[in-house]
Amino acid sequence: MRTLLIHSEDHPEKGPWASSPWDRIVDLGLGGMNSYERWTRQFRCPVTNLGSLGKGFDDFRRVRSVLGFGCGRLVDEYGLDWWELMSLFLHGELETLILMQRFVQALDPGDEVYVSRPGLHAGLLQHLLRSQVKVFPLSREGKRSGLKHYLRVFNKLSLRQLIDVFWDKSDLGYQFRGRLARRRPPSKRPVVLLPSAYVNVSRTGIAYADTFSGEEFLLVATRRSGWIQDRPRNVAAAWLCSYASVRDRSRENADMERRWQSLLNELAGVAEFEILNRLGHLNSFPRLLRNGLAVRDAWRNVFDGEPVLGVLCADDSNPYTRIPLLLAQARGLPNIACHHGALDGRYVFKRSYGDVIWAKGKMEEDYLVRMCGVPQEKVEIGAPALPAAWNGLEQSNRAASRPYILFISEAFDVSGGRAEEFYRDTLPALADLARAGGRELIVKLHPAESKYERAQMLARILSPEQKSAARIVSGPLTEDLLAKAWFGITILSTVAMECAVRGIPCFLCKWLEFGAFGYVDQFLRFGVGVGLNHPSEIAKIPEYLSRWRVQVEVKENCWQPAAAGRLRELLASARKECTTCVP
Repeated sequence: MRTLLIHSEDHPEKGPWASSPWDRIVDLGLGGMNSYERWTRQFRCPVTNLGSLGKGFDDFRRVRSVLGFGCGRLVDEYGLDWWELMSLFLHGELETLILMQRFVQALDPGDEVYVSRPGLHAGLLQHLLRSQVKVFPLSREGKRSGLKHYLRVFNKLSLRQLIDVFWDKSDLGYQFRGRLARRRPPSKRPVVLLPSAYVNVSRTGIAYADTFSGEEFLLVATRRSGWIQDRPRNVAAAWLCSYASVRDRSRENADMERRWQSLLNELAGVAEFEILNRLGHLNSFPRLLRNGLAVRDAWRNVFDGEPVLGVLCADDSNPYTRIPLLLAQARGLPNIACHHGALDGRYVFKRSYGDVIWAKGKMEEDYLVRMCGVPQEKVEIGAPALPAAWNGLEQSNRAASRPYILFISEAFDVSGGRAEEFYRDTLPALADLARAGGRELIVKLHPAESKYERAQMLARILSPEQKSAARIVSGPLTEDLLAKAWFGITILSTVAMECAVRGIPCFLCKWLEFGAFGYVDQFLRFGVGVGLNHPSEIAKIPEYLSRWRVQVEVKENCWQPAAAGRLRELLASARKECTTCVP
């Protein structure tokens, strides 16, 4: 049997493999249902995707078990376990390895396996199968496509994002920026620290600051994309680089790297790490470790220079904003974790260090405990106060007053999704619905998507008549767009929950779900959205809407604000110890 594994940046119909006969094609990314049906007809063989071999949370628990081998062996003098912090970067490679092992186990002797280009998948297969694997060399066109990939990345990023990428690559530990940045005067009153690297994380922190207006907060941004200029009066802001330490860490770096080499020797006895190490996927760890220690010292200076009462972290999956949560714990300060989106499946990998994890409602609480295994006693329902604009929209949910069909796009490409094929499965049918009802299809882009690139896709897949009914919108999702939405449609975006809270019908394209965290199933379990199993069901949406009714319990399952005095209760013990901070 001849099997072709096609990389997500390659296309079955374009390349040296296109004219060859195949007995099976396995997509290493994720395409649409229509594309798989088209490729099946063209190549006269089954077409599947590698993710179909996954076993969901069983695989994640295996990854967690493997990552656990290194825990406790790389702890610094402040109690931070650097393996536990940085190994989160490896879970994607380990998940891919598990899938490849399962693929290999299903092969018969004599099967021929081809991979469309070099990379992680090809390297893993060559290690597992040796001579049975043939990898197509990267052609001149492929190399040009690689250059085009970087140009696409460049074009889709704003100047602010490009600056972040530059500094992330060249000065992650603030060795240069720390010498130039000017530190703000210390806060005069005790503050709750809000660490952030991204705008959505900062918005979540600020929403809590609005909720607890009697407390003072300090937003510390690790990069430009975490900075918010327009803030409530009780939120001050600073750059983490302004707290950077320029002290000589050469002795500590050398000691930690020696301990890393010792740990690496131990991990060689674990098959998964032996493979990843041989393929070079652990080579970056010393550099990550050096930069991490520098970032740790900057956070230590925040705690030493500011009257920090506690930490509220809305992204503890990011190692660099997770650090202050751990430092607060080591200092005996209250620390609260929460998530800026609807759900965070990475809790299945990471340890729950927060004193409290605030879930926005029963849906998130159930997911954390039942799916991710977080101890029930750690989780507490406590969302920010519901914005006034989120109330009352369901009262005006008359079809005539809702001229928009709102398609919430996502950064499909980041996870190997074939964005154009996703669009082919959804947008033509949605544009037809818009035209039939005299409405407009709004394609709301994710911040990581390029408006220019997505517009080119729409031009290729929509007819002129369909295109006339469609419009691309970038930037924040505004209340005006939501107020005028007849319905929303997405795959697994957090916007599904926001629609449910506002009483707006939302449809979930289950067949396009990428990743195995089970977000769509969890949404549906709590009535957040209506699941669609096939592109043909899009045409039936008006019929579904005729039977759709607002359910009050759905809103409550998604969003229950924290009690007004709850943060003060959690901070009370620290406040007694910080009376000397008050002038």
